Amino acid sequence: MNKKHDVPALRPWQRLVGILHFERSTINYIFFYAVLIGLLGLTLPLGTTAIFNLLSNGSMYSSTYILIGVVLIGILIGGLLLIGQLTLVELVEQKIFARTALEFAYRLPRIKKAELSGEYPPELVNRFFDILTIQKGLAKLVVEMISSAVLIFFSAILLSFYHPVYMAFGIFITLVLAIVVALYYKDAVRTSIQESGYKYEVVAYLEDLAANLDHYRGNKSRMKEAMEKTDDITSRYLKARTGHFRILRKFFVSSIIIRAVLMGTLLLMGSYFVIDRQMTFGQFVAAEVIVVQISYAVEKLMTSMNTIFDMVTSAEKLAVVTDMELEDGQEVNHG
Repeated sequence: MNKKHDVPALRPWQRLVGILHFERSTINYIFFYAVLIGLLGLTLPLGTTAIFNLLSNGSMYSSTYILIGVVLIGILIGGLLLIGQLTLVELVEQKIFARTALEFAYRLPRIKKAELSGEYPPELVNRFFDILTIQKGLAKLVVEMISSAVLIFFSAILLSFYHPVYMAFGIFITLVLAIVVALYYKDAVRTSIQESGYKYEVVAYLEDLAANLDHYRGNKSRMKEAMEKTDDITSRYLKARTGHFRILRKFFVSSIIIRAVLMGTLLLMGSYFVIDRQMTFGQFVAAEVIVVQISYAVEKLMTSMNTIFDMVTSAEKLAVVTDMELEDGQEVNHG
């Protein structure tokens, strides 16, 4: 089941990019929507600042109602863009499912017999279900994670207008996020692939068990053997999954630390700038609204990294079939 195939070695993330590459035009629109949503998300802190400044005089003006209306319109437009974005994601999900199904149907009867030596083709087809993981993860990747990254980027720029020190701190937080991902990415992908391998080993054994029921039925020793074998493979799966979760936990812990440092530092700096009259109180309130947005975006980004690893692993598992050599002259033309 774990046969190695003599194919050009692609990195797991390259395989995922390869799957999504065919839908790059639609995905570009999704990114564009994410940028617009990120920009519209800034209407809340900006509107809050303006409204606070107007209310600081102790009375309501007609412009106050206009600003409230602008903020609400920004929220509504952002919501409509999100619906459009999700619609495009659904379209991409359907296309990659159909493309993968057709590719499997094309490849399976054309795979060289030598490639299938020691393999059980029906078990190999189980890898197709990994496309569902990519489908489910796509929405979180291109909607939640990309939107969070865009929000962090634009919010950091906006903060710099309140005080230059905020820009330096925004750059620092961005670098810290990049370092955390760089430190743990390889281990996370490695443990995720290892976990997935044991998962398929469990499924393969259960399929073999189901295909030979008469061999086990009524024979206590063989039934006991089946339980022991399943327990052994499952134990290895759970051990691998625990190892993977340890890596994920580092992302979660990093998220908590970054959020705490972000909130604490910017609150202290903001308080100092207000007392030192380098910022108005209204600017301080708006800056803290932006900081809260960044904080939640950081949390969403870091806690969603598991989705990336699942998608990368799924792309690697699909390659178990798609990397198998076909009969001469039968290669798939993706053009």
